[in-house]
Amino acid sequence: MLFTKRATVAVAAGLHIAFSGLAMAEPPSIDARLLDALHHWIDNATDLPAADKPANIVFADPQDLAQPGEMASMIGSHPRGLYEPATATITLVRPWSTDNLQDVAVLLHELVHHRQGGKHFYCEAAKEYDAYEVQKDWLAQRDLPLDVNWIGIVLASSCAARDVHP
Repeated sequence: MLFTKRATVAVAAGLHIAFSGLAMAEPPSIDARLLDALHHWIDNATDLPAADKPANIVFADPQDLAQPGEMASMIGSHPRGLYEPATATITLVRPWSTDNLQDVAVLLHELVHHRQGGKHFYCEAAKEYDAYEVQKDWLAQRDLPLDVNWIGIVLASSCAARDVHP
């Protein structure tokens, strides 16, 4: 019995060490050169104004996200990032790496949202379609696809009244 407890503690400690290394895989902050390059690309690809202040960028585990809803940047069926305009905060979902161009494209998508604050949209959801278009174009220049449901994006980004039933 004592051996079993020690083995369990040893395995748990080993898992903790292994997983804490994974949690630290993303940089504690995004390199300013990457952010500058992404903003430069947005400047050349869109007419979006520069933001008044830099976005706050944080990382979260998928299970720690509140219901991402329609405003989350999705890859396939998984939320990968979201932007909170009230706090100018970009949340990137772990695992996240600058070595993964799909991850960088999600950051680009969220930076587009950060810069959309200086432009008028009929509703918040209308911002999504433009952000996905910019993300798609950035990935296309790198010969990579964007795995999203375009019909869902068009429907989610419409400003039409939602179908409400009693």
